[in-house]
Amino acid sequence: MAALEVKNLTAGYGDRAPVINYLSFDLAAGETLGLCGRSGCGKTTVIWAVLGMLRALGGYAGGEVLYEGRDLLQLGEKEWRALRWREIALVPQSSMSALNPMFTIGRTFRETQRAHKAERLDFDAALGDVGLPPDTLRRYPHELSGGMRQRASLALALLLDPDILILDEATTGLDVIIEAEILRLLREIQRRRGLSILFVSHDRRVTAEFCHRRIEL
Repeated sequence: MAALEVKNLTAGYGDRAPVINYLSFDLAAGETLGLCGRSGCGKTTVIWAVLGMLRALGGYAGGEVLYEGRDLLQLGEKEWRALRWREIALVPQSSMSALNPMFTIGRTFRETQRAHKAERLDFDAALGDVGLPPDTLRRYPHELSGGMRQRASLALALLLDPDILILDEATTGLDVIIEAEILRLLREIQRRRGLSILFVSHDRRVTAEFCHRRIEL
């Protein structure tokens, strides 16, 4: 059973030619699918389309993106606010893009909880899930190592227990030891939660090792 189906996706910006032309793929429940390609090939455009964010960026998208029988391309922003992060969450390319440098990790978690009107969440447990101690909540992003920031970004994305996790260049910029640790952690979290993962990367070696299968842009 597919967790997500993308059918004939065409996407771009303004009145320019499409960046993505008639792209189709499906992400099975519990699968890790690699979306691989060189820089500039449109991987991030696919992410924005799947997350319903292209319009806000001056872009457009056609085709279908199906999740639980709904075409996500047809949803309004109010519907997306109820779905984004709760059902489909993103770990962006840079951990500093997910973590406000002016906020402690704890405040970032609380702001996310407030924005999504979530019930009381166990932040300590969320950090423990990714191997971080509770005192991480009191620290600022710049006080954490690159690997710890990536773990904190992952904990943030998983805070509302989504079904689908999109990872955009999740290991870029990490040394090979930290990269291996993050990938092991992702496998374990996926096993426990039954997550479906769309793993977006330019690195064919990593996608070959980590993903059940991959498609090339």
